[in-house]
Amino acid sequence: MKVVTFLKRLFIVWTVGTATIPISYLGFGVGIGDSILLSFGTAALTAIFFVFKSARIAYKDPYREELAYIKHQAREARKQLKVISSSRFKLKSIHMWTELSKLYRVGKSIVDMVEKEPARYKSVQPFFTNYLQATVTVIERYVFLLSKPTKSIDVKESIHEAENVIHELSTQYDQLLNSALSQDVLSLDVEMKVLKQHFQNEEEYAPINRMK
Repeated sequence: MKVVTFLKRLFIVWTVGTATIPISYLGFGVGIGDSILLSFGTAALTAIFFVFKSARIAYKDPYREELAYIKHQAREARKQLKVISSSRFKLKSIHMWTELSKLYRVGKSIVDMVEKEPARYKSVQPFFTNYLQATVTVIERYVFLLSKPTKSIDVKESIHEAENVIHELSTQYDQLLNSALSQDVLSLDVEMKVLKQHFQNEEEYAPINRMK
């Protein structure tokens, strides 16, 4: 769409500039050299007009800026999710591997949902602005502590605390996604009730038809 618009505007600029030469030369008696210079000037002014028009449209469309921001957040989130995914394979604990896999799976579901429906971003905004970066920081620190050949009491306590935080984050991820999807569940329940009522009405109506 942008390419087509650009080509249309380029054609208009070229047409205006070209048409200026015969108009100024034949219509107003301007010299051929000055007419050519005038055509360049007219084409330049037309191009500047289109540039300002595009800038004004972009400025008056805050949704475009918001959409670009959401897309950027989603791209950055995918990068951080890759860190979570790759960190799983540095763990020996099956339990923690499962926890990180759950974080990755739920986080990916949230990002997929926002990319498909940007309007849902606000309902899961804490995931992008708070939870995800904190998750990556905790996991990287956790993996680093696990890599230590010898572990003091303080290190072991830090590892245990990190595991608890990761579990809490996993719970927060679930709650956030479930909250975002609650409206979908409600809508589905309403539709199912309507269908059930419709089926019941048909069953009640069928014997009457057979009797006739």
